[in-house]
Amino acid sequence: MSNKVLSFLDENLENTLVFPMYFIMMALMAIGVIQRFFFKFAWHWSTYVCIALFCWFSWLGCAWNVKERAHLRLSSFRAKLPRKIQFVLLMSDYALWIAFAVIASYFSIIQIFKLASVGAVVYGTESLPKWIVPLCIPVSFTVLVFRVIQNIIVDVRDFRSGQPLKLNPTATVDQA
Repeated sequence: MSNKVLSFLDENLENTLVFPMYFIMMALMAIGVIQRFFFKFAWHWSTYVCIALFCWFSWLGCAWNVKERAHLRLSSFRAKLPRKIQFVLLMSDYALWIAFAVIASYFSIIQIFKLASVGAVVYGTESLPKWIVPLCIPVSFTVLVFRVIQNIIVDVRDFRSGQPLKLNPTATVDQA
């Protein structure tokens, strides 16, 4: 049972979180437009919640792109380079991702503790803590680092066995 759950999470974690967040954000925006246009009324908290959802699904989308190898990586240029240089560049990408994750997480955690210590809440609500928004950064970057480590394992294995390195995205819009 636990292997099935882990396999599902490995394949679908980002999808499972990103798409509902996107749907909720779009629904709140649509409801907000209807409220303003027809009823001259709006939920004050909906704008902030939409921004929060956007932050969450954007950073989780970043982890998803690392998993799918769909981030900006200049694959056409890299494909023309010698295999060893391709491997070094891939490892450099991963080192930069991890460094960025550590730096971004460190500074966001400082902000989270500041917001939590003063008890800040989302405007227009009485109980939704403001620190939930910057929490998306360390959570998403933890997922991202996990995806980077998965890619490193695959790339080192492929490099050692002489298999072609995966320079192109595993999933694109054109693949249907």
